[in-house]
Amino acid sequence: MSAYEKLEAMSLEELKKTYDQLSRATSKGLGFYRDEIARREAKAMEQQMQAMTRQVRNMTIAILLLTVVNVVAVCIPLVQSVIG
Repeated sequence: MSAYEKLEAMSLEELKKTYDQLSRATSKGLGFYRDEIARREAKAMEQQMQAMTRQVRNMTIAILLLTVVNVVAVCIPLVQSVIG
């Protein structure tokens, strides 16, 4: 098994534990902080996208319901005029 495959097979808790152990013996450079900033920005953007997706879904449901109400409101007088 390659090192990459071993890494992929590790659980999140194992990864965190290994990271904590390695970070004691490793100095952190600018790349580390730049990567962490980028990760946090990506996470914030993902949360914003999920919120907007929920809003679009809710608006779509509302438009569907209003369309059904509109169709019913138009069809009832038409049916009544044909019958009566």
